[in-house]
Amino acid sequence: MRRVLFALVLLAGLPALAVSADELFDRVGAALEQGPWQARLVGRIVTPGGDAQAADLIVKALPGEGIVRIEFLRPDALADNYVVITPEKVYNYLFLTNQVVVYPRAKARIEGLGFDLSRMGDLRKLGERGEVSWEKPEEAAYEGRPAWRVVGRAADPDAAGFARVEVWIAREPLRLLRTAFFDAEGRLLSDLKWVEFRHVRLTRDDLISFPPDAEWIEKK
Repeated sequence: MRRVLFALVLLAGLPALAVSADELFDRVGAALEQGPWQARLVGRIVTPGGDAQAADLIVKALPGEGIVRIEFLRPDALADNYVVITPEKVYNYLFLTNQVVVYPRAKARIEGLGFDLSRMGDLRKLGERGEVSWEKPEEAAYEGRPAWRVVGRAADPDAAGFARVEVWIAREPLRLLRTAFFDAEGRLLSDLKWVEFRHVRLTRDDLISFPPDAEWIEKK
């Protein structure tokens, strides 16, 4: 998650072809790595049954430690659930059953979703590992404001869990606006807009915390 999401250097004066996707993600990531931050994402996500439902999420991050917490407000079936992603493991807290389901980071899974949202934080690394081929950023207008649009295509959609990803980034100030993932047939997997973003005071204990009476289930 550390190099993913984005920006100190403003690119408004640069032509689209002068910037690669990797350079763009690096510059955007610089702002997020300045300190702890919190964002609100709204849009749609796909459930295991294949239904696209309205989503409303709060994302909190400690970039220096590579820790991210995703709190679900919607869909209703996931309300009050949350996920903690660390460099080593992914912790799913399930409110209705009061359980914490733990997966190794390499086998990350978010309970109740048909798509692994944790991959939103690996945009730069997906390209580095050869999992995604990023096209050249295009100049675009997003809801009336100047933006960059970057499209990535998965080398192995079955292994990646998606075939195409589209990212919109505001040119000034440089920050993420929207991230959308699609399967090989073009069906939506996740489409989330960043509607709020701010730097806040957070500690490791703020993010990695669970009810003391929760049942723990370790997955291999």
